[in-house]
Amino acid sequence: MSRLWPDKSCAVLCPDQLQVVRPARGWRRRAAFGFSETLAGEGDGPPWQAAVAALERFLATPGAGTGALDVVLSNHFVRYLLVPWSARIASAEELRNYAAAMFEEIHGEGSAQWDVIVSAERAGAPRLAAAVDRPLLESIRTTVAPTRMRLASIQPYLMAAYNRVARAHTGQDFVFMLLETGRACIVAAQGGRWCHVSTAAAPEPAQALASLLARELRWPTCRGRRRRPSTSMPRTGRAWSCPRSSVRRRG
Repeated sequence: MSRLWPDKSCAVLCPDQLQVVRPARGWRRRAAFGFSETLAGEGDGPPWQAAVAALERFLATPGAGTGALDVVLSNHFVRYLLVPWSARIASAEELRNYAAAMFEEIHGEGSAQWDVIVSAERAGAPRLAAAVDRPLLESIRTTVAPTRMRLASIQPYLMAAYNRVARAHTGQDFVFMLLETGRACIVAAQGGRWCHVSTAAAPEPAQALASLLARELRWPTCRGRRRRPSTSMPRTGRAWSCPRSSVRRRG
């Protein structure tokens, strides 16, 4: 007898909290809240250390269950940039190397410890690149490996959130802002192509968000004459998949 509703959970790792959601069984497939822990940080360690430790504690409890686990990473743990189209790039590996070089130019030698993924777009279109500390990815895999759960993917919060609403933007130019505690992430598309991505400290109060948008969106690539929107919208459908052999390494 086939299983109509396979067991699958989603763990969201943030600097100040861990949340785990498991879908409820039944035809309506509503999300059933599973677990939450508020975090205080762990001294001088990396900002993600407390969240991974909380995930380890949760997975050791009887309520953790079995099945597949998707891990979503807060934008506090992810760096983004826009990769321009280049006809000289002939393979996915060359594209990742190109994106990694751009991260290094901006962030310096520390980026050698990052793993990079790049969105899949049509030819001629810019792409979104995301980078995460390699030790964070390794820690998540090491934490999940001995448990009864199977790590299915590790993905940036921006990707997970945008992909849920992407169809609503078909054929439109748009700005998408994703807010979480202390962080705002902004992406924009024009004519069916990505034209901007940035992260910034989330302002308080919320009324200041308009000023943040105005400041962050002062870039030339998305300004000027309005083009006819494309029916093919940009995508962010990339994740750090498992097993680990599929993840590119640098350094």
